[in-house]
Amino acid sequence: MTSLPTTTIGQCYVAGEWSAGQGAQWQRLSPADEQPVWQGQWATTNQTEQAIEAAQRAFASWSETMLEERIAICKSFAHIVGERKEELATLIAIETGKPLWEARTEVSAVAAKVANSIDAILTRRWATTEPSGDYLAVTRYRPHGVMVVLGPFNLPAHLPGAHIVPALLAGNTVVFKPSELTPATGQWLVQAWQQAALPAGVLQLVHGAADVAIAAAQHPSTAGVLFTGSRRVGVSLHKLLAGQPEKVLALEIGGNNPLVVH
Repeated sequence: MTSLPTTTIGQCYVAGEWSAGQGAQWQRLSPADEQPVWQGQWATTNQTEQAIEAAQRAFASWSETMLEERIAICKSFAHIVGERKEELATLIAIETGKPLWEARTEVSAVAAKVANSIDAILTRRWATTEPSGDYLAVTRYRPHGVMVVLGPFNLPAHLPGAHIVPALLAGNTVVFKPSELTPATGQWLVQAWQQAALPAGVLQLVHGAADVAIAAAQHPSTAGVLFTGSRRVGVSLHKLLAGQPEKVLALEIGGNNPLVVH
């Protein structure tokens, strides 16, 4: 397996600016050789709140951006992933300990998800009108707002992308917290989105553990929480957001049976 040249220095990405976290120190060691893959500090609650607020500020303009422009940016991201696929696959393999061939398969899925999501939004998003008795039933689609994406460690590029890409295409803004076990992969993805010219504030990155996820999920400006991971954490999020039906909660937890709660 090809080693990456340097350890990723941990940084958060808020309002288009990279900065160090101000919370607890963290170092991710590769399960393959116990060498550091990522080291830095986690975000504080205050930094997490700043990320949500930056995403909320960016929402007005991003939600009004033409769909064609959002599609072009997502295609640019997919192109970057394709050009740097071996780099990303090597990082995933080193950080997770999975075989390189499996990491390469995941990287292919990251790029493929963009095309799949574009096809889905072009097929499903248009307003529909149909008779309903003496009235017309009209269905229209609109973005929700700030979506918090909590990524898992086992597919640290593909599964967060499965939330981030459709959310961005639909006009939402995103605050992304990768698993604390795969912060380097999460940071790589956000750098790729920045390279794809995604406007500042549309996608934020915060690193951390449960306290960061909780702060992001329960923030008043958060419109939805998208999580893939353990049943234990999914149940905790369900309890945390109980009584807040205005927030979308999408959970894919354990096994092969996704559970979506609105």
